[in-house]
Amino acid sequence: MKVIILAGGRGNRLAQKSARDIPKVLVEIAGKPILQHQIDHLESHRLSDIRYALGFRAQQIIDYLKGRYEYVVEPEPLGTGGAIKFASADLAEPFMILNGDVISDFNFTEFVKQAKTGKNYLAIAHHKQNTDFGLIEIDECDKIIKFLEKPSQPTDGYVSVGFYILQPDAFDSIGQKIFSIEYDIFPKLAADGKLHSFEHAGFWTDLGTEERLISAQI
Repeated sequence: MKVIILAGGRGNRLAQKSARDIPKVLVEIAGKPILQHQIDHLESHRLSDIRYALGFRAQQIIDYLKGRYEYVVEPEPLGTGGAIKFASADLAEPFMILNGDVISDFNFTEFVKQAKTGKNYLAIAHHKQNTDFGLIEIDECDKIIKFLEKPSQPTDGYVSVGFYILQPDAFDSIGQKIFSIEYDIFPKLAADGKLHSFEHAGFWTDLGTEERLISAQI
């Protein structure tokens, strides 16, 4: 299965000393870039057909990859949805997407099996006392039915892990180039009954803020 990793982020929520001058995915955790943590984990599940969706300071990532993996460079900031659409334009089979700032012990082997169902999947995890992420409502059949904004008070509930499997027709209804996967695609797929959940019960962390980066280093 083709794996597209979103690696065009600027790291705007990180302090100057951490990532303002390098792409977020090259920030090191335990002596290794976030990007390499993801590569190593994917390859442990025999997933090596990786394509990077690049934007900010793309050349630094290209230099790091040294020709080992595919990449595309967006011509302008396209948003998360636009970046995925651009990077997957030539694909006729289901593909996986990873947010480039997440490290985990996620079971990609089991996740890949979901692609055979012909459905779109979003990986979720139950997060206690959550105030950092939007919440997700699922029904008794594990179908995603609603996306909610970040709670103002600590709330237990399901959140996105940042890993997805999409069918090739997921963007058929979108004509524009610049759009968000979170706001323009997922809610529509959910409303149409075309988005399913895959629960992850293990370790994962989104390294999009300075606080989470520091926590991951401990």
